[in-house]
Amino acid sequence: MNRLSKIKIFLGFAYLSIVTAVVIAFFYYGADTFLNPSYLIDNKKYIFELRDQNLFLISSVYFFFSIIWVFLMGFGTPLVIFAGFAFGTVLGSILSIFSFTIGATLLYIFANHYFKDLVEKYLGSKYSGLKNNVNQNELSYFFSLRVIPGIPFPIKNLLPVLFNMKLKNFFLATLFGEAIPIIISVSIFSGLSNAFKSDKDLNLNLLFTPEIFFPLLALAVMSLIANYVKKKYFNKNI
Repeated sequence: MNRLSKIKIFLGFAYLSIVTAVVIAFFYYGADTFLNPSYLIDNKKYIFELRDQNLFLISSVYFFFSIIWVFLMGFGTPLVIFAGFAFGTVLGSILSIFSFTIGATLLYIFANHYFKDLVEKYLGSKYSGLKNNVNQNELSYFFSLRVIPGIPFPIKNLLPVLFNMKLKNFFLATLFGEAIPIIISVSIFSGLSNAFKSDKDLNLNLLFTPEIFFPLLALAVMSLIANYVKKKYFNKNI
């Protein structure tokens, strides 16, 4: 075994160890509690005051934490919830889109160098139909793939390793492919955040307020369109 192979094994083992440690620590120390709706409601005044007094600091911490979290194959939903609740639609969407894209790109680069064999082993057979289609127009195909629901966010970031996608195309497809669902999701939680801040009653009528209803409607329409595209063009290839 040459020196390069040893370095790859060491880095791969170190990465997997960090991912495992982060996941265990996240649940062991109850970090997921901060995303619990009841916790957010009970501590809403403190959260809003903290945000208003330290907006730059909190947004910076969120941005860099999100990059690291996505790089460590974390799911995006918890971050989107926090972004919508703490930053609102505009700032929350901007921070999430760019941090998710950077984190996903770093993960792709790392996996392409150190986990190519493992990705091919565990994902190659399941997504074997992707290679021929992606090679024809990898940017547009992968953009469509990112919009389609049902594929976990970390898996989407690893799939391009199967066909050695160009880094520029991966970055652009991720940036624009994730933008729409992120904006819609952040808008929903931003609407809920405004309702909490205004001390509105939490009932079904809240869902019909414009700032929540229209993002939900957009999410439903996008899901229907994405599922139609998936059934017509992707089912035979995924």
